Amino acid sequence: MAFESREAMLARGSTTTRMARGFARAAAVVTVLLGLTAALSAQGGDKAKVSELVKADLSRLATLERTWYEKNRSFTTDLSALGFAPTSGASITMAYATARSWSASASHPTLRPTTCIIVGSPPGGQPGGERPFCLESTDSKQVAATPATQTPRQQPAAPAKAAPPAQTRVPQAAAPSTAAPAARAAAPGQQVVVNRRPVRRPVVAAPVPTTIVELPARAPSGSAALSNTRSAGGVPDAGVTEAVIPSQFSERLNALVVSALEMMNAKMPEVAHDPYESTAEYQARVAQAYAAFQRREGEFYARNTRTFVVSIPVKDVKYDADREVVEFAVDPMTLPTTRSFTAADGARLSVACYTRPYFWCSPDSGMSYDGTDLWRVPRATARSADVLRTPLTLVARFVVGRRDDARSPAVSLVSMELQAKGAALSRWDSGAR
Repeated sequence: MAFESREAMLARGSTTTRMARGFARAAAVVTVLLGLTAALSAQGGDKAKVSELVKADLSRLATLERTWYEKNRSFTTDLSALGFAPTSGASITMAYATARSWSASASHPTLRPTTCIIVGSPPGGQPGGERPFCLESTDSKQVAATPATQTPRQQPAAPAKAAPPAQTRVPQAAAPSTAAPAARAAAPGQQVVVNRRPVRRPVVAAPVPTTIVELPARAPSGSAALSNTRSAGGVPDAGVTEAVIPSQFSERLNALVVSALEMMNAKMPEVAHDPYESTAEYQARVAQAYAAFQRREGEFYARNTRTFVVSIPVKDVKYDADREVVEFAVDPMTLPTTRSFTAADGARLSVACYTRPYFWCSPDSGMSYDGTDLWRVPRATARSADVLRTPLTLVARFVVGRRDDARSPAVSLVSMELQAKGAALSRWDSGAR
């Protein structure tokens, strides 16, 4: 029987020990990988649950904002006034709140860098509104707040700035060799450039930024009304004043526009040449005819410019006792238009409107009223006049005539007065703004 030498036994034992150590290390690596997979799965589930909780907070905030709007006719950024507190642990930030819309965002440590957003509008507004949604934020502040240890994973494998120093340190003869010998030949502390193919990462489309354009509190939703309406005032009362109702005002305005268009489109009458007059005499008569033709526009507006006092019945009256404000609605008044079958935009207004910001003009809807937060009536006056039951009248003074900054006949709002049974409750004047 052959006996192994002492050296052979030691070699076999060391080999067995190394194999056992290798198996132990492999088992440890598998255990760590399984633990990381379970942690990532749990984290993904936690994010989904937290996202739903944050959305539920924003939906609850939308309900409170609607309740606040029903009482105050405007939204608010004061979360304490709403009695709102998030239950998901999210940080709620109010972006803005006006009489027409509001917006808020929510951030949670578990969801970073994802942010949840909600945009609200008055009840009966845009369909599908007030639904919270979440998107990954691309804000520069949030990107800068990420840990520094994540930066190398976001950089390419071979940075362009590090390539030239590495080429000067590695000899040219070592170029055909593989990456492993080059790494062994590198000096301690030297940056090693590994020659490997860059990893192609899937291109993820960045979320499209949403721009919220906040209009003035009394701005209409249509662009036509914004472009066709200018600031009220700028003219004195005309010498002739006529009291009318809305339908009569539209009729008078339409008749004036028709006459003005006929006057403006008329051609200068031809001056016949008398064979018995000299050239100088003929030219003098032509000059007189031209001067008379030029004066006709001034004479026309001198005869037809007037002040219309329009008594407009109001409807849907509401009174806010906390703010002491009367709010109501009125029916739009028809405006004369000119329609061209060749024009791309169809009908156009035949008058220039100087009625902003309480009357807005457009070819489709005419002259529409919007006087939010305008009529302030003390509670004692509102109670004595019983504004909720007594028929109210909006008395508006318009001057119709010519303005130097308008080519067509102009309608200018001068003043308004809210009346109850003929008694004035509140007044607005364009000169006192």
